[in-house]
Amino acid sequence: MDDSHYDIAQICENGHVVNSMARDYPNSNQNYCDKCGAPTFINCPSCGSSIRGYYHVPGVIGFSDYTAPSFCYKCGEPFPWTIAALKAAEELSDELDGLNDDERESLKKSLNELVRETPSTRVAETRFKRIMKKVGKDGYESMQSILTDIVSETVRKTIFGA
Repeated sequence: MDDSHYDIAQICENGHVVNSMARDYPNSNQNYCDKCGAPTFINCPSCGSSIRGYYHVPGVIGFSDYTAPSFCYKCGEPFPWTIAALKAAEELSDELDGLNDDERESLKKSLNELVRETPSTRVAETRFKRIMKKVGKDGYESMQSILTDIVSETVRKTIFGA
């Protein structure tokens, strides 16, 4: 019998992981995030399903490299922190120097495609990298800071090299 299971994660509305093992270690739970003061969640606000946390495998001891998911595994809706990060990236797009209106709109369109793993993601990566070459180091680093936690590891490596 396999006793492997997902724990429940507790994450604040800004995406800070408060406890990736909220069911097994409830004493570490918090009503509010100690990094930003935002309320915390253990359930998807859209469908009420538990947020998947750390994956336990009996007999395997490892460290928790848990990262907050961007979307609910049950209903597919973006979590509040994903929505907030996308909104911030869109606002930053309007502030970046060196872009014309068409490039700004193209960048905004690419942001939504970067957070989802679809065939369009590769096109969005190419477009994003081309546009980011025009904005300078500060704009690039600001966008990297916003997007790093909501894009997949594959996308992160492709567009930021990290």
